[in-house]
Amino acid sequence: MKRSETLDFRQALSNLWDEDPDMYEQLLVHRALEYLPELLGKLHQWVREARIDEGVLRIRTSSPIARQELNLQLNTLRQQLNTYLHAELIRLVQVY
Repeated sequence: MKRSETLDFRQALSNLWDEDPDMYEQLLVHRALEYLPELLGKLHQWVREARIDEGVLRIRTSSPIARQELNLQLNTLRQQLNTYLHAELIRLVQVY
């Protein structure tokens, strides 16, 4: 099928995201998890697992001190991740 109009790349991606919002959400999840080491800085060395399920970022640490420090920054982490993504992907952050 031939299109009579030309789309720029942004328009084509936007159309794709509109057609499959789950794929767009997965892209945001991957971007958030890639940004997490930069956001956490030195605390990231104690992170053993980070995952996002249904808007909840779950971070498992190997250090009680790192866990306590991250628990003090829950709202800041959520806000900074959502700002970076330009979306409200993260509703809650849990550290265990």
